[in-house]
Amino acid sequence: MTGCVRGMVGGLVIALVALGALSVRAQDDPLFTVVRYHEAVRAAELCEDAKLTPRQLDRLAVLLGQMTQHRLPVGEELMAIREGRANLEARVQTKGCDDPLVQDALHFYGTFRDRLG
Repeated sequence: MTGCVRGMVGGLVIALVALGALSVRAQDDPLFTVVRYHEAVRAAELCEDAKLTPRQLDRLAVLLGQMTQHRLPVGEELMAIREGRANLEARVQTKGCDDPLVQDALHFYGTFRDRLG
């Protein structure tokens, strides 16, 4: 392997490790967690015609409360929910359900859908 290629590969490995560390830190952020879950639910509502019942929404709230250890003030959490859902809806309207970020949200929804009952 030449020095140039070795340097590029080394740089790529460092970038991937840094991205992984940022991803783990972001997942520990309660705001990120709330937005991520509600974006996923909104994607399922818009692209898979999912209809969550009030009981399922309550279970989602309990799940998020447990995951975030209730570290977000209620007002901040409500604003994050509204913004996350609105941003995802705007993305679906402009780019459609085949958009990679929308598809990622749908895949993520599939990872927790069964926990909602």
